[in-house]
Amino acid sequence: MDKAKDDFESASDEMDALLDRFEAAGYNSGAAMGGAMQAIIFRMAIGAPDAATALGFMGSCMSTAALMVTEPDETEH
Repeated sequence: MDKAKDDFESASDEMDALLDRFEAAGYNSGAAMGGAMQAIIFRMAIGAPDAATALGFMGSCMSTAALMVTEPDETEH
């Protein structure tokens, strides 16, 4: 695996673990996910060279997440 793929997997695992900690601590899951997504989208928007790049990135992430939901072992956490 290359560094970018390792970083991607680590970040995904860490975010999943963070959401699990929020859930275990009694946070409202919708509010916790909304806050996390807002922070990530904000960081992505200010770091993207233009709006089209940011929107393309978001679309790619949503598409990948939708595909992951169809894989039974991916919905376990």
